[in-house]
Amino acid sequence: MATAKITSHGIAAAMLLSPLAHAELILLEQFDYEGTNTPLNGFEGGVGFEGAWEVVGWSRPYDIGRTAYATGDSSLIVNDRGGLDFEGHPSAGSALGRFGTAGQQEAHRVLTDEAKAALTADDSTIWFSVLASAPNGNKFGTIIFGTDPMIAMRGSSENGNLSSATGQAFGMGFRIDNGGLFGGGSGSPNAVAFVDSASATVVEGSNVPPFVDGSSHHDVALVVGKINWKPDGTSDELFIFNVTEGLGEPAEGDAIAALTADFDQSNFTQLSLQDTGSTIFDEIRFGTTFPDVAPGAGPSTPLAITDIGFSTATKELTLTWSSKPGTTYAIQYTTDMVDWAQDIDDGVLGDDGESTTRIFDLSGLVDGSTQVFFRVEEVAP
Repeated sequence: MATAKITSHGIAAAMLLSPLAHAELILLEQFDYEGTNTPLNGFEGGVGFEGAWEVVGWSRPYDIGRTAYATGDSSLIVNDRGGLDFEGHPSAGSALGRFGTAGQQEAHRVLTDEAKAALTADDSTIWFSVLASAPNGNKFGTIIFGTDPMIAMRGSSENGNLSSATGQAFGMGFRIDNGGLFGGGSGSPNAVAFVDSASATVVEGSNVPPFVDGSSHHDVALVVGKINWKPDGTSDELFIFNVTEGLGEPAEGDAIAALTADFDQSNFTQLSLQDTGSTIFDEIRFGTTFPDVAPGAGPSTPLAITDIGFSTATKELTLTWSSKPGTTYAIQYTTDMVDWAQDIDDGVLGDDGESTTRIFDLSGLVDGSTQVFFRVEEVAP
């Protein structure tokens, strides 16, 4: 989404909707902490979080740098820092993992109010990514963004479920669901949702990262999620992609798994990770564009208004924005930066090349005291 502002006296400014509503990283956790085989609980680095990681569970802990056991071709699994690498994708610090399958662990962390607001607005799209390596067996590891943490409690029959019977969350994991109890999957990243329920809804993915005989883990995958937040009463959308280096932003039709649910995402406050296996997670990113979360995955032009012109004589607005050929865009306007329900045109087809320019007659919108804000949004197919 890109926005601009004019007044009846001409162009006042070219601006963004909010400090976080443009191409920038909103959440970042690289597990860049000191120590090897060091418990995650209490660490508080990264970007966009309020407070430290809180870890619950028993037996094998969630540790920083506990990845040396990952056997096989190290170039495909862990690097010399104990972290995960993916060609062209930024990586720093270590990674999060468990050694073995004894017990279960859950880690959760609350977002700042600013990050929550930027990631939960209706009529918006957010993206997330994580580097992940699923173990050869016991593929359970799950990460969600939602209202409540998942359960990891000794003796509980609800382990792996959400800790609220009416909670909501979107995310990804290697788990499947067996009648309300989670089970190990095939190794493909799966779409996961908790839809007003403690038990998960899971759609299994169609792509299993390669596995080399004799290894303990599958090759590292760059798993990317796209969430389209719709107005209340309309189903929100989750798409999961297994991104290949160099191919750029994926189309929704290329998702390996997808889910829909009508959420009140304004109550989404935290990330939660849960595992009873030895999945390795690293480089967690949330942002508002694909390049935010997958900056090395290939060429992509972020949606942005690149030029704006306004004629006070004719009341015509000339708008240019970065675009993709054949993609449909909506041009919306507001006078208060709150109500964006009005469209100038909701069916502008992107031109060939990397930008689109259109002229719009605003004679019915602006007068001697009117201040009008405009934004361009990509229309979901």
